[in-house]
Amino acid sequence: MNKIAVISIVIAVLPPLLAAEATSDLSEPMQDSLVHLEVSGASWEQLQPWRQTGINTVGAYGNAVGPYEVLTTAGPLADAVSVRARRYDQNEYIPARIKVIDYEYNLCLLELDSSSLDTPLTPLEFVDKFSKGSDLWSYRLDFGGDITKARANLDRAEVRYSPVSFVKTLQYVLTNPSRSTGAGEVYCLDDEPIGMACWSSDAEVGLIPAESINRFLRNAQNPPYRGFGAVGFETSNLLDPAVRNYLKMPDEIRHGVYVTSVYTMGTGSSELVSGDVILSINSHLLNPYGRYRHERYDRIGFEHLIAQAQAGETMTFRIFRNGKEESVDVKVRNIKAEDMLVPYYLYDKRPEYLVIGGFVFQTLTRDYMTMWGEGWQGRVPPHLYQYYREHAFRPTEQRSDIVLLSYVLPTEANLGYHQLGRLVVKSFNGIKIRSLDQMVEAMSNTPQSPFHVVEFELESPTVVIPKASLPMTNQLVRELYGISELAYIDPN
Repeated sequence: MNKIAVISIVIAVLPPLLAAEATSDLSEPMQDSLVHLEVSGASWEQLQPWRQTGINTVGAYGNAVGPYEVLTTAGPLADAVSVRARRYDQNEYIPARIKVIDYEYNLCLLELDSSSLDTPLTPLEFVDKFSKGSDLWSYRLDFGGDITKARANLDRAEVRYSPVSFVKTLQYVLTNPSRSTGAGEVYCLDDEPIGMACWSSDAEVGLIPAESINRFLRNAQNPPYRGFGAVGFETSNLLDPAVRNYLKMPDEIRHGVYVTSVYTMGTGSSELVSGDVILSINSHLLNPYGRYRHERYDRIGFEHLIAQAQAGETMTFRIFRNGKEESVDVKVRNIKAEDMLVPYYLYDKRPEYLVIGGFVFQTLTRDYMTMWGEGWQGRVPPHLYQYYREHAFRPTEQRSDIVLLSYVLPTEANLGYHQLGRLVVKSFNGIKIRSLDQMVEAMSNTPQSPFHVVEFELESPTVVIPKASLPMTNQLVRELYGISELAYIDPN
C-alpha cells in the first residue's frame, strides 16, 4: 500500500514538470528583438543646487516594439544625458533618444538611430495573458552580448505603488526567480511576452503587464502624449456599522469605500468631497476596502480602474452623499510631479534656487528631504515633513511651492544669521510668497526701502538684508563659494 501511494504521488507530480520542460527556448528567436542599454546621467546636488553631480552610467534592458523603437522602464532613464543601445552580435553602440517617457507609470519609448542598424529590429508583441501559478521565462541581452534565460512563478496580480513614483499601478508579482532580474527584462508565458520587469528582490519580481504596456504604446503613437489617470483623493475602509449609521446609509448598502480627503489635483479632485462614499466606478462595485471583483485578477484595488483611463476621459462614479445615492461624471486627470506642492521627484529638471547675500533659498522637494539619508521620514524637521505628508498634492493659486531658506553661506554681511536654515518663507518685502519666481519679482518691490525683509513661519526670526551692500556681497559669495549663477528659475 505504501509503495502504491508513493507511485501515485510521483505520477501526479510528473505532468507539470514535463510541461515546464516542453516550453520552447526563445533565446535564438529573441536575438533580433532584445537590446542592452547604456544610460549615462547626471543630476544636480540638493544642498548646492548650482552644482551638477558627476556622470553616472547604468545598464538596463530593452525590447523592440518597432523596427527602430525600444521599450524599457523609465527609472534608469531619469536624468539621462545620453542613451545608447547594443543589439545581439553587434559590438557598435547605437545612439538612441527618448521619444516618450512616463515616470508616473514607469515606461519609456526609445527611438534608435536607424542609420546605425544594418537591419531593423524584430518587434515583440506583448500579449495580455494571466495564468496564476504558471512558470514564466525571462530573456535579456546581457552586457557581455549573451542572451540569458531565467524562470519564475506567476504568483498574483495586485495594485501597488510604482517603484519610481507616487502612483499605484497594476503589477504582476512573481516568486522564486532563478536569478536576479534587471529593469526592462521581458517575461514570457507560453512563449509569448506578457510583461516587463520593473523591480526585483531576492524572492520576488514585479512586472508591468501587457495591458499597461500596450495602452502606453498606443497613446505614445498619438502625440501629444496625455498620460493616464491618477487618484486625486484618499480613502479608508468603511467597515464600522456606527460610521455607516452616521452617514445614514441604508442597511441594504453594504459596499462602498469612504473618502477621507480630496486633493486639488488628480482624478476626482473637482467632483468629490470628503465624506463621500464611492459605491462603484464605471459600474464596478467597490467593497469596504476599495476593491472590486476583476474577472481575471479576482479582488483588486479601484486605483486600477483610474490608471487604465486616459487623461481627459470621463468616468461614472456612483456615490453616497448627504443621505442619498447619486451619479457623478468624473474627469480623468493625471498628476505631474512638478505641479505638486512638494514634488515627489524632478527627474530631468534642474532644481530652482536663489542666493541673495549668502542666503540660499530653495523649493522643498522630496529629493531635498532624502538628504537626511535612510529613514529620512523620521529625521527631517517635522514642519517640512508635514508639508510633504499632508499637503504635497494640494497646491493652490495662493501657493504652488514651499520656499525655504535652506541655509546661510557665511559672510561678514550676514553675521548673526549663520545658524538659520530649513525655514519656510512666509513673505518677502511684505508679499506672501507663492513660489520662488514670485520671490524674484518681490525683490523689485518697495524700491524706496533700504532693506529686503524676509519673514518666516513658526515665529522664526525675521531676516533683514541691506540693499546697499548686496552687489558687493553677492560678488564675494560667487567668488568664495564657486557659484557661477546666483539664481535659477525654471522658465516653464
